[in-house]
Amino acid sequence: MKKLSILMMILSFVLGMVFIASAQGDVIELDFVHIFSDDVRPAVLQGIIDEYQAINPNVRINAYSTNSDSDYDEIFNSAMANADLGNAPSIVQVEDGLTQQAIDYGYFVPISDYATEEQMATLDDVFPSILGYFIEGDDLWGMPWNISNPVLYYNKDMFVAAGLDPENPPRTFAEIDAACEAIMSAIPQLRACINWAMSSWYIEQWLAMSNELFVNNDNGRSGRATEALFTTPTMLEIATWWDNLDGKGYFTYTGRLNDMNGEGATFLTGCAGKAMRGGCTAMTINSTAGITLIQGFANRLGFKLGIGRLPAPSESATNGVTIGGGSLFVSVDQSDEEIRAAVDFIFFLTNTENAAKWHQGTGYMPIRQSSFEMLIAEGFYDENPFFRIAIDQLAETTPNPASAGAALGPNTAVKGELLSAFQELINGQFDSPETILQKLTSATERANRQMADYNRDFE
Repeated sequence: MKKLSILMMILSFVLGMVFIASAQGDVIELDFVHIFSDDVRPAVLQGIIDEYQAINPNVRINAYSTNSDSDYDEIFNSAMANADLGNAPSIVQVEDGLTQQAIDYGYFVPISDYATEEQMATLDDVFPSILGYFIEGDDLWGMPWNISNPVLYYNKDMFVAAGLDPENPPRTFAEIDAACEAIMSAIPQLRACINWAMSSWYIEQWLAMSNELFVNNDNGRSGRATEALFTTPTMLEIATWWDNLDGKGYFTYTGRLNDMNGEGATFLTGCAGKAMRGGCTAMTINSTAGITLIQGFANRLGFKLGIGRLPAPSESATNGVTIGGGSLFVSVDQSDEEIRAAVDFIFFLTNTENAAKWHQGTGYMPIRQSSFEMLIAEGFYDENPFFRIAIDQLAETTPNPASAGAALGPNTAVKGELLSAFQELINGQFDSPETILQKLTSATERANRQMADYNRDFE
């Protein structure tokens, strides 16, 4: 990978902002819609916005969220509805899984059409496994921003009470089973041993680790996805393990889909009568984006927090993880001046220094090699080793279609069909292999119809 020096990075961004800093006339107003409604991440973002506006006094950026649940679908659908009315936000945060849909709908412009040569040159500094997700053909559509992957959060105090090594969290499905048996025997008051959101993101991660695809045509990378791969041996292994964990009473979830915030609360504070400091479970799987928030809560609640890598289906599942999070898209329904200002701000927001600030303030990954190297040199990871886990997971990932993640238009609908099957299986009891296969087969048929209906409109 070509590595740019920090000095070159800074100079390139300064050059890229000259046209705005010297612009005359009316103030350029940009609306920036994002998913964050907590007390931490919007403050980090606003600090960077304030710095940009100080350099570019003729640009005003109004950053806001339209919901309190960090719901990507709601943000996206709201932005599309406003675009239909001719009132689209200037910048929209788009979940990685909605990338193909955002491109297909025609409401956005490729960022690469408006970026300067200097700005485009800085893309050599973005980790390739991140950047490649948002490129179609030769066009960069969304600029990666809040990039993450899942990690295991665990309560060290509960591990000690169960006779487990608090510095050695589970690394495989089998090790989770063994840890849960010890934990639930030692602390029977817990609601369950482990929780995570009912989200296809984790299923996709375990498939990627096993070098298995989610949909056909190289995960939709060599052609539009037309077939869901929901009945493969690996998918059946994942479903059976999860079902057994649930049947034993070791797993719980809030009952809502994609409830990352709710699952974090379950782990931290979510039930009464708990035997120790901490919440209803000893372990949870959640995004690395929650590191800052979860660390803060653990400190205030008075228990020792551990963070480990995402457990894999087995020791042989070494292909690596895929990214999560989102990118920034620029709406087509605005003047060239506004589009160029939006693109300029996006490159400022994701430059070396600001990508590092975002990482330090939130737990999201730094998208740039230069940011990572700068923080290493400053000793940040020596004092904050948890922040490096997601970076190391991604660095060790084998680049291939499985780890690239699925690209498909009807993203929410297809994944919703899979989740409906898993919700039926996670029912507090053991399901037979025949029942598991039947549920996944039905989900496959429904997902295939969703893709066929969508593809007819966009092929």
